Amino acid sequence: MKFAQALPEGSPFAARALFREANSREGTRALAREILIMAPADYAAAFKGSAIKRAKLWMLQRNACVVLGNVGTAGDLAVLEAMRLHEHEVVREHAAWALAVLGSSSD
Repeated sequence: MKFAQALPEGSPFAARALFREANSREGTRALAREILIMAPADYAAAFKGSAIKRAKLWMLQRNACVVLGNVGTAGDLAVLEAMRLHEHEVVREHAAWALAVLGSSSD
């Protein structure tokens, strides 16, 4: 088991607190919602020193819209509706898609 070793406490390769609880459906939804409401300063702080900062916040927000479109519920509609006003068109488009998917699944 060469690669199956526990990481030491405080390792820069350990999962960030933001991701630790995302291994369930509800945790995944919660993480997606958190990313959607995240301010740029919060994003910078959460991923300081991480390669994930190469992806821009709006890119993660687009992905979070897709996540909620796939596993979201009526409880996610408000945050997706807010993303329809996002400054990036691609985020707005994916929010609209997720809302359409969730709307059709509740019919």
